[in-house]
Amino acid sequence: MEGVLLRPYVKRFFPTKDFVLSTNFGKNHIVLDKELASTKEACNDIKRKALLTDFYISGSNAISEDGKIVNVDHSGNRVAALTFGPEKVFIVVSTNKITENLDEAIKRVKNTACPLNAKRAGFNPPCVTLNKCVDCLSKKRVCNTLSIIEGQSKPNRITLLIVDGNFGF
Repeated sequence: MEGVLLRPYVKRFFPTKDFVLSTNFGKNHIVLDKELASTKEACNDIKRKALLTDFYISGSNAISEDGKIVNVDHSGNRVAALTFGPEKVFIVVSTNKITENLDEAIKRVKNTACPLNAKRAGFNPPCVTLNKCVDCLSKKRVCNTLSIIEGQSKPNRITLLIVDGNFGF
């Protein structure tokens, strides 16, 4: 099958085989993936285009047991798309990201997701070395936008898919 192999953290949700997203949707359908951009400008262009898509697939940094979806972003493109833009949003999250309450979700985002995401992106704010948030003002911080989704103005726009396991950060 022709297609694009989804990023490794998505592939792990399907451990028995590679998960392939077909790019053969017809002439009017395009798959946007910022990771395939060759320049920063091309990456930013893809991020902007993704806000107007029919479908948006993303992960999340934390989910509280009462259903609050908590995310942090460097540039804000993901949290913008989760809250407005695409017609339908699918959020895939593993059970290791479920927390007891909102306070614990925010702690998880700042002290687990942010340091690991900064390291993945090649940034080096203090949280990477300290393995916890110190509310820094570093230009290399990845925690520029904190988003808490508590509901939806358009019913059924967001679908949350929970996968049993410990995947991503």
